[in-house]
Formats: sequence, structure tokens, C-alpha cells
Amino acid sequence: DKVALHRPVENFGSDLQDGKALSQLLLVVAPEACPAKFSSDREERLDQIIAAAAQCGDFELLTVNAVVEGQSDTLACFLAQLLLTRPNLSARPDSLLAMHLKLLEQVCGDGLEVLAMAGSKDTAEAMKLCLDLEAKWAEFNLAAQFVQEAAKTMSSISERVHTFLGETLSHRARGQPKTMLDAKEVREFLFYTSLNLERLTATLGRDAVEGGNAVPKVEEQLRRHFRLLRDIFRHYCTSNPTSGTQGVGLEGLLKIFQDCKLRSKELAPHHLEVIFNDHVEASNAAADERQLASHEFIEVIIHCAHVKFKSTTDSLPEQVAQIIENHLKPNACAEAESVFQKMAYSSKVRQVLDKHSKELKIIFQLYATMDMSTTEAMQRASTMNITEFQMLLEDSHLLDETLTQTAVQQIFEGIQQNATAEDADGEDEADG
Repeated sequence: DKVALHRPVENFGSDLQDGKALSQLLLVVAPEACPAKFSSDREERLDQIIAAAAQCGDFELLTVNAVVEGQSDTLACFLAQLLLTRPNLSARPDSLLAMHLKLLEQVCGDGLEVLAMAGSKDTAEAMKLCLDLEAKWAEFNLAAQFVQEAAKTMSSISERVHTFLGETLSHRARGQPKTMLDAKEVREFLFYTSLNLERLTATLGRDAVEGGNAVPKVEEQLRRHFRLLRDIFRHYCTSNPTSGTQGVGLEGLLKIFQDCKLRSKELAPHHLEVIFNDHVEASNAAADERQLASHEFIEVIIHCAHVKFKSTTDSLPEQVAQIIENHLKPNACAEAESVFQKMAYSSKVRQVLDKHSKELKIIFQLYATMDMSTTEAMQRASTMNITEFQMLLEDSHLLDETLTQTAVQQIFEGIQQNATAEDADGEDEADG
């Protein structure tokens, strides 16, 4: 008995692993190769599927391991092979193609009947056929052309499927199996890989996007690293308590900045905040609820790459390649390296800091100007060095036998070293 499959198949991997969808497909396209009924036991059902599949192609391709492991490239190749050998594509009854085929079958059938009577001296039937054909000639000619076009389309599809089959199998033979996007990923793909030229030009400038010529090359970089960028977005996104949507807030963006060692003279935390505000869509949400959607997140990554690397390379595609290869790929989504980092980014700690953010900013701005020992220190009013930080701790009576000046200096230097990593300027003074 054929039982309908009530769940949609959206990928070539996990949705096919139990064999149910494959068994239903084989029952439709190759019923003579299938058992009367597929087993309800998964292992036995998979063995039956492999046996039936072996009778449907030019060579044996499908294996139990390929199905169980969800080898999407192998399963896609089997389905491609099945399309070539068992297309089972009949015209829909209500389609134009079906109407044209019916006319051609009728004319050809009438002609065969007349030819069967060719020995008879009565030519009346032949004359009638000729008159009917003449009356329907335009309709007959249109039907023939339509069917020929359909045949050409199928031939083109077959060529493309053959090409896909060869390329995909050659990748697996080289030990580099191709990745197959599932239906959900196809829907997400455009959000992460399609850029808005007008928005990019407005934020980066016409020179940066090379009059639009750089955009296709940047999109190629995004397509190549689609899954990485999507995983980064998912790792650092949070749910908006009001709308319930997922997005990356300023806090998540700063976490990426920290984890991926993006800090430099060209790209400091205050630059990141400006970039965030440039790209996040205007809304009535509170400041702590403003979030970047996936397409805005990609724009922010590109903007950061441009700001950080424009002094060393003029090419926007190269800038994007550098931030992906040297920062995002090796560092993003890593677990916090220390207990301190986990505590610093915990939601409860962030809530306390957010609650007193105005007072903390005032304190920072005040103490950032306290060191008058050198002209350079006096000019750096937007940063807090170790001397100014220790002044703050002394005035707050936080220094004692445990939290000594030496301990504070070690903590300060350790955090600075971790934050700047390879992008440090080589300066002795640190940003606070």
C-alpha cells in the first residue's frame, strides 16, 4: 500500500535518512523494482531501498551508509541519476502540453487507421482524413512545435543534470564532497549574500565600492562563506523581548569585536558603536532592544572590514577577505577563554552596567583627562590609561591588601593584551 508522506522533504540529508521518502519515490517511478510493501523496520527498509535503487540506474550509486550518514551529495547524485533514467514526467491533464499531445495522438491514430485500409479501393476515408488535416493544419503545426520545444527543454535539463552528476561525483572522488543547500538555507542565502549597492555607497562612499564594480566580488566572498557568516550571526544574536525577532545587538557586536580580535587604531569600540547606529534600521525600540537583522549584520561586517583595512588595501573584496580569513574564521563563536570573560559578558553583569551606564560614562570622561604628566596623555581625553585607572580606584577606596596597585596593573595589561592581540599599535598607553 502506498502511504502518503505528510512531511515535506527540504534537504538531501536528514530528511531522507529514515528512507521513508526514498521508498515512496521508488514506488512511484520504479514500482516493478520494489517489494510489494516496504518494511516498517528501518534497517530492513534501507536494504530494500538499496536493492531497488540498483535496478534503476546505469551504475550502483546509493549505499546504506550514504543514507544513514545523510551524505547529501551522494543522495543528490542518486536522485539526479533517477531523473535521467526514470523521469516519469507525464503531462498534467489540464496543461497545454497535454492538450497538444492529445491532438497529435488523435491525428496519428486516424492516419494509422487509414493506412490499415490501404488495400481497399475505397478512398473516401483517405480523402476525409486529408480534409480534416487541412482544416486543423495550423492547430496541428502549433501542437508539433510546442512538443518539440518541450523536448528541447528536457534535453537541456538532462545535459545540466549530467554535468551536475559528473562534477559532484568528481568532488567526492577527490575527497571534497560538495555541500548541498537545503530549502531553508536557500531562503536564508539571499539575506547573507545579496548586497544593496545604494546602502553600501551611502555608508562607505562611491570610491570604496568602485562605482559598484566591487559588489559582485564581495558577494562572491559572502557566498563562499555563507554558512560561517550565518553561524556567527546565530551565535551572537539574541531575541528581542518586545517583537520576539532574532538579531545582533550592540552588546553582541562588541562581543564579536572582542572574540575576533578586531581592535586597532583604525577600528576602536567607539567606531563600532557609530557603525552599528549607521546600519541598524530606525525603530521605536528602546536603545537596548535595537538589533541588526541578518542583512544589516553583513553590511556591518563589510563596513568594519573597510574601516580596519582601508589604510593597507584599497580593494573592498580584499578587505572583506582579510576580516573573514584572519579574524572571523579562526576566532568567532569560540567559548570564553577565562572565567572573568564569562562573568563580564553574563546577562546579570551587563544588566547592572546598563543600569548605571550614564554614571559610568561620566566617570570615564572625567578620569580620562586626569593624567597631566605628559602632553600626549593630556591629548588623549577619549581613553583611560593605567595611571588614570588607578586614580579612580584610589578615590573609590577599592585598593587594599588583595587588590593592590601591582595586581591592578597586571589585570589591566592582561586585558589590554587580549583585546589588542596582533592588532596592537605598539603604544604603551592603553584604551580603557
